[in-house]
Amino acid sequence: MNKYELKYMIEQQGSITDRLTDTLGKQSTHIQELWTEIGLKNERITKLTNKIYELQDVIKSQRTKDFAEFWNPERVDN
Repeated sequence: MNKYELKYMIEQQGSITDRLTDTLGKQSTHIQELWTEIGLKNERITKLTNKIYELQDVIKSQRTKDFAEFWNPERVDN
């Protein structure tokens, strides 16, 4: 190989490195955006889970009230 071929190969490798660096930067940005999206979805899941627990408590208390009213209708307040 002569010096021109070596110079061409070095330039080619530099170009490949630049493209890979650009691709890596884009992928890093995309991954960061995905983690942000995952965080938002986890917050939403937590809020909905808490809401489910609240609704289960309401159902349980209503069921207890209905049961008490069934057995002792005169003792239950509406």
